[in-house]
Amino acid sequence: MSKQTSKPKGILKNKGASGSSSSGQPAPNPRDVAIQHARIIHSRREIEDQIADSMIELSNFPTVRDPSHNASNPAPADATAFKELVRLYQPSDYDDLIEERNANGLCGYALCPNPRSRVSGGSTFKLVNYGRKDFNIVPSKELEKWCSQKCAKRALYIKVQLNETAAWERAGIASIQIDLFEEDQAVPVDDATQAAKELENIKIEAQKKTAENARDLALERGDGTKNGKTPQRSIKLTIREKPAKAPVAPSVDTDNQAHLMTEGYKTTFDPHTETVSQEDKATN
Repeated sequence: MSKQTSKPKGILKNKGASGSSSSGQPAPNPRDVAIQHARIIHSRREIEDQIADSMIELSNFPTVRDPSHNASNPAPADATAFKELVRLYQPSDYDDLIEERNANGLCGYALCPNPRSRVSGGSTFKLVNYGRKDFNIVPSKELEKWCSQKCAKRALYIKVQLNETAAWERAGIASIQIDLFEEDQAVPVDDATQAAKELENIKIEAQKKTAENARDLALERGDGTKNGKTPQRSIKLTIREKPAKAPVAPSVDTDNQAHLMTEGYKTTFDPHTETVSQEDKATN
């Protein structure tokens, strides 16, 4: 009897069948993806333009200049506008605002109408509070940013409330508010409001940490951007073949000093310096 051999069946799946059944969703249209990315970039540019425009506006603040209002008691309209404009600032943006106001000859605190101070003598550093416990040596450039130390405290109080996270990541968070130095000193905050504010700050810090980790990982892979530019991965690889040498046969012990070899290393010493005479031994 003749045996009929059956054709073996393959264990691999058919590419056509697997491709159609693996995912029921169609592939995204590249044009739609490009349009979506363009809209995201456009919205980010709009927020950056708003920050730049607000910086120009705040460089001439306050708008209300009369004896009844000063840095500790600004006009309500100026205070509200200032807090709304700097809400999405980063610390670097706030430093740029201080430089713009100093270039105009004004105090770095945006709600102060006074001109900035000038350090006489032209020295690079100045002694502050000499003879007191809070004595310090401060660069003259730092002192010339403000009209007084009180305005320096007010301005730095605003700066510590700003976040390093990108502005477009915080634009939709309505709970981000900026408090003035005098407002925080005068108005008591209840526990519920303080707890909600601290919780929001924790969320922002977590988002900031996640964004930093993702950016560092992208830079490590070479897929991210640094300073707005995509790094070019150019690696020059040179392969050199190490020349092979023929094995050398062990040499014959011609000087009868094989007993001085320890794992292939021959100990050497000067017999004239290592030999101790009998007279020295007797003396010792």
